[in-house]
Amino acid sequence: IRNELGDPVPWEACLTLNNNWGYASGDHHYKSAEMVIHMLVECVSKGGNLLLNVGPDAKGRIPKESVKILEEVGEWMDENSKSIYGCGYAGIDKPEWGRYTQKGNTVYAHIYETPLGALPLYGISPQEVGTITFLSSGAQVQRGEAWNTAMYSDTPFVALGENPVFSYPLPDEIDTVLKIELKK
Repeated sequence: IRNELGDPVPWEACLTLNNNWGYASGDHHYKSAEMVIHMLVECVSKGGNLLLNVGPDAKGRIPKESVKILEEVGEWMDENSKSIYGCGYAGIDKPEWGRYTQKGNTVYAHIYETPLGALPLYGISPQEVGTITFLSSGAQVQRGEAWNTAMYSDTPFVALGENPVFSYPLPDEIDTVLKIELKK
């Protein structure tokens, strides 16, 4: 979000884990851990902050449904927090497969959808790309240029498996994060 001068302004999304800000005995419509993670990444990718409300039950306890969701989000954060903390808008348009966040010379690609073959890193110049790894494991990600990507020389591609022409399941179905080190 930017002001009339085009400068970024601080902003925050204030959301609840279910549909109410406080105790509501009939509200059992909880957001999934996947939705919370995607909301968090969306806020960070747009230069914002996520304020997530968790309403207690009638006795002031955090409901077990909320605890389960927050534990799942915490597990994802254990492996991927570097793509969130201290990160912000990457200056790259939102790709069709997910979102980008950035901190310094590191761009994080948040992949929500399994690509059909090699994954295009839209908005990044092939000459800028240095090392690419899976954030959670540190494993190297191979470049994915192949015969079927040859027409797109302005876009770098990565292979999520051995053969860049084949499709592979995402290591994390909710949000697989690639760490892309840009050349200085």
